[in-house]
Amino acid sequence: MIQVTVDRIGLDQNSDQAVVLLGDLTRTTFVPIWIRALEATSIALPLQGIKPPRPMTADLVINIAEELGAEIVMAMIKELKNETFYACLVLSKGQETIDIDCRPSDAIAIALRKEAPIYVDEKVMAEAGIAAEDSEVQ
Repeated sequence: MIQVTVDRIGLDQNSDQAVVLLGDLTRTTFVPIWIRALEATSIALPLQGIKPPRPMTADLVINIAEELGAEIVMAMIKELKNETFYACLVLSKGQETIDIDCRPSDAIAIALRKEAPIYVDEKVMAEAGIAAEDSEVQ
């Protein structure tokens, strides 16, 4: 697994699409993941230090996990199939580790709120990654 951070989020004003750009810690490789504008907002809020007055879905998931005695350990972008990214949240409860399947945008939004690390599988990075020198991302 390769640890990444959210490098930036871009919005397309003409559609309901956005892109979240995950960069490895050396900023040499980036993975773009296309998401809807609403999910982009959920990711952008913790990056900007904004806490909404009422819980959003990511906040709800965190509240449920904590009420059940689990901790958010990390988010993992683990697979790319047919141009669709698959992710999971890794939780811990006592000695038990729990992987929960979810959309990458949800995993990222939750990880950011909990300041948990985000990882991308090496195969996904190799398939979807864009080298910084080969892109306009710099």
